[in-house]
Amino acid sequence: MWVKFKLEQSDKDIIFLPLSMMGMYPNRVFVCFGGKTVNAVVKYSEFFDLSINSTYEDPGIIGISIGLRNKLLVPEMITYRICVERNAISIGPVIGLLLGNNIYRYSPRHMEKYSDRFGIYDKVGGLIYAFSPRTVNWKKRIAFGLYYDNLSHSWDYGYFPLPEVIYRRDFHSNSNDIKRLIKETGGRLFNSCRFTKFEMYKYMNKNEELRDFLPPTQLTQDFGQIISFIDKHVRVILKPIDLSRGRGILIIEKDGYNYKVTDYRMVLPVVTTYRINELREFFNQNNSLFNKYLLQQFLSLATIDGCPFDIRVVMQKRADRIWRCSGIECRVSKNGSHLTNISRGGYALSFDKAIQRSFGEQATTFYEGIVLFCRKFCNYMDKSGEHFSEFGIDVAIDVNQNLWLIEANVFPSFKGFKKIDLQSYFNIRYAPFLYALSLTKYGDCEELT
Repeated sequence: MWVKFKLEQSDKDIIFLPLSMMGMYPNRVFVCFGGKTVNAVVKYSEFFDLSINSTYEDPGIIGISIGLRNKLLVPEMITYRICVERNAISIGPVIGLLLGNNIYRYSPRHMEKYSDRFGIYDKVGGLIYAFSPRTVNWKKRIAFGLYYDNLSHSWDYGYFPLPEVIYRRDFHSNSNDIKRLIKETGGRLFNSCRFTKFEMYKYMNKNEELRDFLPPTQLTQDFGQIISFIDKHVRVILKPIDLSRGRGILIIEKDGYNYKVTDYRMVLPVVTTYRINELREFFNQNNSLFNKYLLQQFLSLATIDGCPFDIRVVMQKRADRIWRCSGIECRVSKNGSHLTNISRGGYALSFDKAIQRSFGEQATTFYEGIVLFCRKFCNYMDKSGEHFSEFGIDVAIDVNQNLWLIEANVFPSFKGFKKIDLQSYFNIRYAPFLYALSLTKYGDCEELT
């Protein structure tokens, strides 16, 4: 059922229900809102109405005293879902967007980038607010943050009860705070962890079915190890284990006694050819490459007009909590570059067009195999003990039409979809809220699917 609240002048804890509900409930009920519960007096009035046929557009009206509003911290202008039980009335949902520790950045203007996720607010309703672990008052079980007002399409500051579901949007918070929030929500904090590239590799390598899709990979240790790896694979890529968007990458290719290094750590790539002693000196001067760097065989990817491309597959859970493909885009490198990242000059292309232009075949030839692999990947990640609801999975097809897993990110970028498939872009943006609702008592799979 859907409701809006009418504020009543009383400092006592009172909830006002329609006369038609008189006798259905005791004189006092527990009123629940997110992490807050208040034992309130029940009163009835002919001025209120609540029907099981209420909708977001035509909600019921019930009353709430100022005293009860202040204890529950309910923004009264929002349209809510309500779940009525014998001794309890639950109002919600209360969904949190967990941001990072840089609280000075979080303003209504900053939050505007999240506003395009609310195109399905009429299917979710309730309080959706952004907060930081640093703004939580653990003793009072409340948080300071910004909530979305769907009427004004704006973000406003306030204090709110801890959410019943949390969508994690930052991965630099204190691990103890995350564990505490997981406990507070009964495990309903999703995207609970972001694996580094090497952690992901080690976990995938344990699975006999999935390890065949992994290129040879090692964690950098010393120069001798790197040279041995290059001698074996000829072309290798070095990339940081905890960065994304093509940052910090180097490509090394062996050509006879020479080693060609393409260094993408700067805005513009720097290409230098070294003899082995010069290469050793290069690594001595850049010893950070032995710290949290991954060494991997460089794959000869399929190309479009001579430019390599890879494939971003967005896998998400929605109301039915089943992993589904929300969209596939291909990212093509700019001329002369090894990197396909759009942030490094690459461009997005639809999957159908990319496969046709590269292989001259229909996309369905590859689509089913790619989605099947990605679903197996996601189901295996669910066995890790963490709680996930979305992945941006980067895969690639090499010149021999073999499928490879490049990496997977629990905090992926969807920029390409906005240009090539706007509806898929919005569906991707909406999915986490639909999934969050499904984790609450207000979720209804048939209504949301």
